[in-house]
Amino acid sequence: MSTLNLKELTGKLQDIVGQPYVTTDTAARFAYTQDASVFGGTEAAIVVRPASTEEVSKILSLAYQHRVPVVVRGGGSSIYGQPKGVPGSNILIDMGRMNRVLDLDAHNMTVSAQCGIIMGKLQHACNSEGFYIFTPAAPVHTVSLGGWMSGAAGGGGIWWETISLTVVLPDGTIVKTGGGPGTNINQPLYYSRIIGGPDLTGMFIGDGGAFGIKTEATIRLVGLPPVTRASIFEFSRLEQALELVEAHVRQVNPHPFNPVLIFGPGAMDIFMPGAGEEEKFTVMGMMQGHSVEEMEARKKAFDLLGNELGGMRTEALDAMAEAMSKSGDEDKPAMEMWGLSFFNGLGLAAWLPFTVPRVSLHEVYPKLIAWREERLKDAASRGFECRARFEFFAPSEQCSVTGEIDAFFKDTDTPELRAYVKDMIFDFQKFTHALGFVDLYNQGVMSNLNAQCWSPGFRSLFQTLKKGLDPHGILNPGLW
Repeated sequence: MSTLNLKELTGKLQDIVGQPYVTTDTAARFAYTQDASVFGGTEAAIVVRPASTEEVSKILSLAYQHRVPVVVRGGGSSIYGQPKGVPGSNILIDMGRMNRVLDLDAHNMTVSAQCGIIMGKLQHACNSEGFYIFTPAAPVHTVSLGGWMSGAAGGGGIWWETISLTVVLPDGTIVKTGGGPGTNINQPLYYSRIIGGPDLTGMFIGDGGAFGIKTEATIRLVGLPPVTRASIFEFSRLEQALELVEAHVRQVNPHPFNPVLIFGPGAMDIFMPGAGEEEKFTVMGMMQGHSVEEMEARKKAFDLLGNELGGMRTEALDAMAEAMSKSGDEDKPAMEMWGLSFFNGLGLAAWLPFTVPRVSLHEVYPKLIAWREERLKDAASRGFECRARFEFFAPSEQCSVTGEIDAFFKDTDTPELRAYVKDMIFDFQKFTHALGFVDLYNQGVMSNLNAQCWSPGFRSLFQTLKKGLDPHGILNPGLW
């Protein structure tokens, strides 16, 4: 229970960040009760917008001293909702002002940025200097760096390249992780994640924001690949498509420049109307690199695998592959397969993502499709119209496959439909968790469902860490 009243708390926060960046206004606070998901945002007593790590530290120190619950918000792009904290009593820290690129070191090949930065802005800064940074495809222009690393298990790939984090612990302590200034105060450069101590960077990735507030990150970069090749095959059976995936990941790591994307009939019907009439799987191999010769060789190797496994190519698919290719000597932009505007045009989304061991997918995928279709029959009986289906999966590395079997409904303004979609999303995750899946989105209600499946030892370790760092439970209470 806070030992400060709201007026006193407001004054102290204004002393830290300035009067314009603290509000108790009803309309302003209401905006934070919503986010991109159907699960909603946070009911806060007061909203504060810091601009630096030091200001975040002072805010948490104040909250820790007076036992005030704190909830953190990045870009508001969750699938499963914001942490709820203690409704009506929360300090909500909006990270939106912490949106600067701090350093882009072309020789060290790293970028350091504040964690409130939107990924699209960070991507643009890196691309402009000739560097590549892994970003999410659809919400790139709305998701924050810190929110993505916290709530999407390290951003589904960026955790590999994250070599250091600056984190403010619940008591206000500032921590720098990684081999560099964090483990040797005499070293000004961040250059390794694991030198000089244990990999504490990993502890804060995918934590949902439970252990601390990420304020700055340093990420290693690689050169922006100017040459792209694509090759697309159709398969009549899932097993054939997965054989191609296995053969591909035996040869190369698909992250970040050699992804293999598999689309089901519903997705292909969106891209190419009429293409989804048959139950086929469309496999797209992407080859991205730095010379035409290299990419042609990779494409040839991928084509050989596809042909050996009985894949079919058509003029339409070859034309799509050609549209996605870049030779490195032209000004045309790379083809963008989809973005938020693409999905928003399909209707109200029932996002149904999954992450599964690659070797298990052929057994469980038909069960996922059957579950969705049974639920869509139920939706139709209630008068809810499904406008589109979207099936997609890809190996993020050798062992796992991440994908979606989404459905999109007409009429996004019907409260009954939104409630139905909300239940559908959550019920799908309960179904997949019972099959042994672990969803990669450590957000809102999903963090709690994931936690229900923890082993006793893992649960004990988490609780020990949480209690040690946050004995009063003020940071994102209720998460996990």
